[in-house]
Amino acid sequence: MAGRKAKVTNSKSDRKYQRDRTKAMQQHDKGLTNLQRTPPKQLVGTARTAYTKIVDELNASGVIKQIDLNVVIALCKQIQINRSAYEHIFVGVDGDTPEGIQTPIFKPVQGPDGKVIEHTFLGYKKNPAVQTLDSSTAKIKSLCETLGMTPSSRASLLSMSNDDDDSTNVSDLFKNAKTDF
Repeated sequence: MAGRKAKVTNSKSDRKYQRDRTKAMQQHDKGLTNLQRTPPKQLVGTARTAYTKIVDELNASGVIKQIDLNVVIALCKQIQINRSAYEHIFVGVDGDTPEGIQTPIFKPVQGPDGKVIEHTFLGYKKNPAVQTLDSSTAKIKSLCETLGMTPSSRASLLSMSNDDDDSTNVSDLFKNAKTDF
């Protein structure tokens, strides 16, 4: 279904069908297990590190379960792709100089004997890593929204926890969230 994402809420001021849908999700998810604490073997490098840093926070929220593992894995992979593209553009890889956002294009000009006598400047071309960085950033944002890791999605979770007295305090969970991956 295209359009808005489903709202997760228990607030009396929101629509009944939204509250009913949220209640049904919570009832359904009670029997599901939390995310595994150890990263899946398919994750390596930065993706593995990102997984270990965010899994405890996601488990503490009580909303993300093992069934959501593929979304978390996709997020961790996008974080690794993002980091790699950023390094290519701005930092340099293995001691190389950074590639920058664009590179100059030169056309060799040959003399009568076939040797290159000069290079003619033709302009610039965009570094492909720039598009990779842009694309991965958009995917990370989307996946974070899906997992409740953006301000607006946290606000939905906060309203849910405020209406439900016996639930854990989600605001305390996100106060201490660290995003240094």
